[in-house]
Amino acid sequence: MVNKMMIYIIKRILLAIPMILILMVLTWIFAQLMPGDPSSNFPLGTPPEVIAAYQEKFHLNDPWYIQFKTYFINFFHGDLGISSSVSPNEKVSDYIRIALPRTIEIAIIPIVLVPIIGIKTGLISVKYKDKWQDTLIRVFAVLLVALPSFFLGMLFQYLFGIILPDATGDWISLPVYGVKTPGGADPPFVTGFRIIDSILANDQYLLKDALIHMILPVLCLTALSFATITRQTRASMLDVLENDYIRTSRAKGASEKSVYNKHALRNALIPTVTIAINRIGGILAGSAIIEMTFNYKGIGYGLVKAIETNDYWMIIGIVIVIGVINIFSNLIADIIYTIIDPRIVYE
Repeated sequence: MVNKMMIYIIKRILLAIPMILILMVLTWIFAQLMPGDPSSNFPLGTPPEVIAAYQEKFHLNDPWYIQFKTYFINFFHGDLGISSSVSPNEKVSDYIRIALPRTIEIAIIPIVLVPIIGIKTGLISVKYKDKWQDTLIRVFAVLLVALPSFFLGMLFQYLFGIILPDATGDWISLPVYGVKTPGGADPPFVTGFRIIDSILANDQYLLKDALIHMILPVLCLTALSFATITRQTRASMLDVLENDYIRTSRAKGASEKSVYNKHALRNALIPTVTIAINRIGGILAGSAIIEMTFNYKGIGYGLVKAIETNDYWMIIGIVIVIGVINIFSNLIADIIYTIIDPRIVYE
């Protein structure tokens, strides 16, 4: 079993290579369809020699196949291009190196906690089916699913930025934008994660500043993901509990707790795990709207700004990073399936 799993993992990793190459090709093609070329998006007043050097570096005045060859060669040398508008003249790889940890910081709590809380809440909903507990959970979940993420973010901003500070004399007040206090310092760069770097620098002020600026974006991402997992768990459990083998277990005298935990839960969790794992890439990509709402300059914020300004290389670099995360998230999901249900065997 272990050997088969290892072989399967190796196969999937090898399969990921052509998938990443296809992603690179498609991203480059779609970027080519954008109006203008990367050099046309530099801010007004950029010296002509800077633009000329940029065009020469990436062969923008050469035929498409030369540009395509340059793109691939640069990529495998770790060069994802140079931003023309989001962060002018900065390497895209350097921007991602700073922005991606910021997004991971606000995404890690939803990724870890939401499946646990959502599954538990879904089970409570099933246990009290059609009672007030179930109704309350379902109404709350539907509301969270129905609310656009930017609107939920604006509600939190209004609540924690205006209503509660006014009502409590600023005793309850949270920052509603940015990754740090305006004019505040950054911890010395070690990992790119502001929390970790603040701890390593032994700077309690920077640590507190980083944490309080994360609270509202984390709450939004958690609320939106929580609703999806809760509804899926409830639906899966209700479907599984209608199967014949559940009735047989009950007829044999198995306790309700045993029926839920031993017989039903493992099978019901498989579709839920699929959604939970796929939410990893979804949270990283979907954080774009939340980051824009809170002006939280992570990778999602960079992607939206790049699309707004046609920042060619920034779009390609960020899309590839998100795509790679999604590819390996699916691999993790397949591995977790075998832990939940040992009957699943990969060839």
